[in-house]
Amino acid sequence: MREIPLRAIPNQRLAVTLDDANWLITVKTARNMMLCDIQRDDVMVIQGSRLIPNAPLIPYACLGSTGNFAVLTEQDELPWWEHFESTQTLIYWGNDDRSETHPAGD
Repeated sequence: MREIPLRAIPNQRLAVTLDDANWLITVKTARNMMLCDIQRDDVMVIQGSRLIPNAPLIPYACLGSTGNFAVLTEQDELPWWEHFESTQTLIYWGNDDRSETHPAGD
């Protein structure tokens, strides 16, 4: 598992290479919720997906075959940009982090 730093700003885009895949993550504010787009190697994996606390951002194992992301929050609080550098964290887990009994990582 690896922590991906998010800044406490409402809209941001970051590029990171993990497990030999180039990821582009866009996090956006939409009224009172946060949305994200995730691209892997220039292919859109998800677009306009709502950030849900403590759950995989890529909802289907077949879409995230090289890994997945989650926003960890305290007490299942909805992700919100003002808390990104304090109580909310974006994490990535790859194939090496997955349990052998749960090969999809879910």
